[in-house]
Amino acid sequence: MSLSSEELRQEIIRMSALVEKILSLAFDRRSSVEEIFLIENEVNQYHKTIDDNVFKYIALKTPIARDLRMALSVMKINAELERMADQGVSITHWGQKVKGQYPILNTMSKEVIDMVKAAIDAFVEADVRKATDVIQRDQNINDLNREVIKVFLGRMQTAEITFEEGFSVIRVAKNLERIGDLTTNIAEDVIFLVSGDDIRHGKGEKIARKYLKGDEV
Repeated sequence: MSLSSEELRQEIIRMSALVEKILSLAFDRRSSVEEIFLIENEVNQYHKTIDDNVFKYIALKTPIARDLRMALSVMKINAELERMADQGVSITHWGQKVKGQYPILNTMSKEVIDMVKAAIDAFVEADVRKATDVIQRDQNINDLNREVIKVFLGRMQTAEITFEEGFSVIRVAKNLERIGDLTTNIAEDVIFLVSGDDIRHGKGEKIARKYLKGDEV
């Protein structure tokens, strides 16, 4: 028996809670890799289960219009969340090699976690404006990542910090930047779900401006 579209939606919400937990633990130096792996295993199981349930739903229910968009969006968001969990594991690995305290990483991590929560809220509430705001916030993460690379490459070159320290900081920043990209993908999926607009591959700027202004798209 296949699930309903609402049940598929609820599965994604439960999976996203696990991913948010991984990300929160990843930025806590008291967390262990083993602890993160346990949660990641749950995420991986959800990933497989949700994909199977979506295939069954499409095959047995032959959904159309918004129900079909819900199924396709759930499948895409499912993949993005699983990749976020992988990035969280990587942050734990590299973060444990970082010995210093760097405000720019704290800023990036807070912003990324806020973006993830906002993207999931946009999905739960079917809120295009929230999704559009997430997409626009991603530019700030990209700018911070470039700043980390510039600053820490300079510190490594002048031997202000060790190569391992600088490289580990840069890797954490890259993981955060990648989570920002994945979160943006989820926000785009929400817009597709609600409106049917595909804003990927450079099509989003014009549509995003209209949504923020409250115009019809």
